[in-house]
Amino acid sequence: MPKWLEQAAKNDLEILEDGQCQLCGSDTFHGITECVATAGKITHKISQEKGIQHMTIFLCVDAHAMQHSLIHGRWNNHFHLARLHLILHDQIQWNYDLTTVLNEVLDAYKLQHPDERIVDPDESHRSSITVTDVDASHDEDEYVALVWHWAEQVYASFASSHPIAKRLADSFKERHAIIASSDQIAKQES
Repeated sequence: MPKWLEQAAKNDLEILEDGQCQLCGSDTFHGITECVATAGKITHKISQEKGIQHMTIFLCVDAHAMQHSLIHGRWNNHFHLARLHLILHDQIQWNYDLTTVLNEVLDAYKLQHPDERIVDPDESHRSSITVTDVDASHDEDEYVALVWHWAEQVYASFASSHPIAKRLADSFKERHAIIASSDQIAKQES
């Protein structure tokens, strides 16, 4: 059983196998299962190098995860919302190494906020762009622009949880600055 199905069961989510995705409303024939499968391939519409350069690899994962928060663990949702904040609002040029730093920040944050939850937007406030819209893009430029627009809409739909994302982002920037400073001192000493 895929992990997302296990998490759905933990959240008492009955998976509907026909029609639109029950969580994001994407235009699928086989519901959330097709939506998740599409998300699994969506980042490959451009090369990995370009995906990292344009940050579409990260934005696709974050946008889809937040639109499907009931099939992920709750701290996973904190991670993805915080990364959206860091990329979209703090204009951090994300890379895989920064993921480790954000995970460290989140581990410490969980201890201080053990009962905190990200609140899903109601259906009328969710993003109108979904993974199937992004998958239908025709060229690289359209794809990159659509991914960014999708991520911005998804982030905006979680407005009530922006203070959480900002706290995590601020802690991340503080931790990242300490690491960068330590690295610079180590280089000067060697």
